[in-house]
Amino acid sequence: MELYQIRYFLALSETLNFSRAAERCFVTQPALTKSIQKLEDQLGARLFDRNKSGVMLTEFGRAMLPNFQQIYHSANQTREQAKKLLREQREVIRLGVMCSIELKLFLGAIVAFNQQAAMVDVQIVEGTLEAMLDSLDKNLIDIALVASPQELPKRFEGHPLLREHYVIAHGPHHPFKGRGHIAFADLSQERYCARQNCEYSDHIDHFMQQAGFDVQVVQETHREDWIQSMVKADMGVAFMPEFSARDAGLDYVHTRDVAFERAIVAATVSNRPRTLQQEALLKQLASAAPTP
Repeated sequence: MELYQIRYFLALSETLNFSRAAERCFVTQPALTKSIQKLEDQLGARLFDRNKSGVMLTEFGRAMLPNFQQIYHSANQTREQAKKLLREQREVIRLGVMCSIELKLFLGAIVAFNQQAAMVDVQIVEGTLEAMLDSLDKNLIDIALVASPQELPKRFEGHPLLREHYVIAHGPHHPFKGRGHIAFADLSQERYCARQNCEYSDHIDHFMQQAGFDVQVVQETHREDWIQSMVKADMGVAFMPEFSARDAGLDYVHTRDVAFERAIVAATVSNRPRTLQQEALLKQLASAAPTP
């Protein structure tokens, strides 16, 4: 006999109705009826009486009910225990990704790693640079993909992945359209959409102040998708990583005299031992990181 036959028997013994039992088991009524008949043939006796007044368990069926309940319960317990053991055997790598980094840059590497390491789960979380480093300190994540205009504190080890230029993203009708490069001073008094989660915002503001000009901040938000929509709607321009602008389908130009570039690294805690699978993921990220 098969476990599904026992499941059908238990459903019918509770409902005493072939239609409702079939609905509960997500099968057709003929399929359930055929399975019950096959089970009765295997046991050599009828389990149910079928008559005009309805369906009832036979005396044999009532005698078999506790046995079938125990078999089905034991089978479910065994299945759950097996799942638990498999979960305990799987290694989990907690990967933090800074919110201003496009996940698509590294998604291919993560998928490739998952295909090679079948018993490892990569759990991805996002946050600001500060949140990522804090999570590393508190052992809430194992690896963080981050970029910073300053050197990482010495308690962290940065594994280089790729370098990415910052560009000026602008709308389709902006005067910058069609120009490959602009002078940094061309941004003076431009309507500006500020990316509040940008780790380079203070760094860029400092250069603007040194250059003796300012922009007109017309919008500020933590939402990258909002900034992209605002730029596309010609509400203002925005400094953003080149891959982000390209992936969003935005027009953009480079600043020829003041170039901003960020290095994306995989940060880990220097004195915290890494597993073999964590080392393998670091290598995969480094080798498969695309050039934006």
